[in-house]
Amino acid sequence: MTDSYNPLMDINTSFCDYLVARTRSYQEHVVGGTLDYAFDADFAMRQKIGGFSGWSRLYKAIISSDIPNRFKRYFQSSDSAGSMQHAKAYEAAKKCSERLQISLPVVLVRKAGDVPEIMSMAGDGIEPCIVMTSDIADNCSYDELCYLIGCECGRLQNRHSAFNYAFTYPGISRGDVSENPADNVKSNVRELNYSLNKWLILGDITADRAGIICLDDPSKFPQVYASVRRRGIPDSFGAVNTGIDIDGILKRYETFHVTPVRSLKMGSECSHDERRIIAGMEFIGCEILYIWRPDLSAPMTHVGNKQSLEIRCDIIADAGSSHSA
Repeated sequence: MTDSYNPLMDINTSFCDYLVARTRSYQEHVVGGTLDYAFDADFAMRQKIGGFSGWSRLYKAIISSDIPNRFKRYFQSSDSAGSMQHAKAYEAAKKCSERLQISLPVVLVRKAGDVPEIMSMAGDGIEPCIVMTSDIADNCSYDELCYLIGCECGRLQNRHSAFNYAFTYPGISRGDVSENPADNVKSNVRELNYSLNKWLILGDITADRAGIICLDDPSKFPQVYASVRRRGIPDSFGAVNTGIDIDGILKRYETFHVTPVRSLKMGSECSHDERRIIAGMEFIGCEILYIWRPDLSAPMTHVGNKQSLEIRCDIIADAGSSHSA
């Protein structure tokens, strides 16, 4: 008697192969433990924070309990974006996941409140998730959604979730970067608070690079960024700036872009928004963008390398500076 063919035997049940498929091909962009497009200073600051006394316990609590519990609350009170509802946000998320070479995250849309919000979450036992209010999902343009969702996909891809969630804990507040931790007697909490606020600036630059990769036309980044702020969507510090002088920033960038590194300066009067826009425009002139987006033609002018980009962005970020508008 001839053995019958069992088609189930053709199914690949290897967990290792599953993980490879889950992370997809972006692993080829990992260099030294971090993604090639990510801001090096972002990774370095998170490594520093990871060495603080008490951080490992806080991190474990956030990842294993706090974020999963928040996800459950949002999941129960939100709509899932899909082809039949909030389709524009869903299509933007699909495009972003393709361009960043990650699996499509869960996209939840909750009822709009007083302030439009978008955030990302990743933790134990939950699918990576992006949550936004309905005013963002339904009113933003496709370009704006690609940028905003792309930023959050970048935060997920670069494991920002626990660091962002830490600001919900007592003693850690957004925007508090005015004092050196050595000047405060509560040194442990103060140093963590100070460093997390410095990291926010660096993490935003990484997230903006992901958002730029996800735009159909990355050269539109400055205008898209400004239009997002005009909608009243707050930045990572919770600040709202609806009056960005994008023309003035672009004019200043014309000079900044051709200034040698040894002569580069960013005055303390420069806002967080201006720094993000200029850092993003520097990324548009870097070869890394065109490695991620081979469908794009690199500009006719000189395309810089990653090392040059990071040196310039270190100066642009100047993480001890003001974040105000």
